[in-house]
Amino acid sequence: CASGEWLAAFALTEPRGGSHPADMRTRAVRDGDDYLITGVKHFISNAAEARFMVVFAKTDAEAAARGVSAFIVPRDLPGIQVSSPEKLMGIRGGHAFEVSLDSVRVPAANRLGAEGSGFKTAMKVLDNSRLDVAATSLGIAEAALKAAADWANQRLVGGEPIAVKQGIQFKLADMKLRLEAAWALTMQALALRQQGQPFTQQSAMAKLFASEMVGFVTDEALQIHGGYGYTREMPLERYVRDARILRIYEGSSEIQRTIIARSVLNA
Repeated sequence: CASGEWLAAFALTEPRGGSHPADMRTRAVRDGDDYLITGVKHFISNAAEARFMVVFAKTDAEAAARGVSAFIVPRDLPGIQVSSPEKLMGIRGGHAFEVSLDSVRVPAANRLGAEGSGFKTAMKVLDNSRLDVAATSLGIAEAALKAAADWANQRLVGGEPIAVKQGIQFKLADMKLRLEAAWALTMQALALRQQGQPFTQQSAMAKLFASEMVGFVTDEALQIHGGYGYTREMPLERYVRDARILRIYEGSSEIQRTIIARSVLNA
């Protein structure tokens, strides 16, 4: 998998357990040298193409987050069904699926870590993947800002480019300001990760700020384009659609604020 030969899927989210995965209903029941896993996972990226999934399930139904364990589940095991891909508003280059597991027999050797350690494993993964979301936000925002600046220099109104208008300049300045601030937060979190230091709070701040920044930047870029920005002939409508999910997956903006607030209160 690390070499790129296999594709994996991260199966955490459920229909009733997104922002609060400790409420998950997927169960893993010990049966001799195996576990029987039953449940439904939702919005699982790459599930149809994955060689295996890392499935999070309750091994102790009464222990909340401490009852969650993680399992390596080969995609071709009996009892696994994958839905058709979800019809998403944006990020159409990626695919998300619902995965049903019906008494899927998995060897106990496929458990990742000790029983009850799965929730901590998932949170460590999310610390890292939130930086992926921040980086995606930066890339989309960079593209939107460039498109807006190019359009402002080319679009003529009254014989002169709209770039000379102070109202347009102020929009571009605000877009650039927020973009650079998001870069700084993201690089700070990456530096801590590279140094082997805790970076949960910094990852949450980078993800939150960058994902909300790209929503602002893409919307302003479309506004600068006027009616043309709303057409599919321009890239702005795609940037707006793709950016919207970034405030939701890998932990919603509300969850990031909760993480940040806890760090402040427990400092």
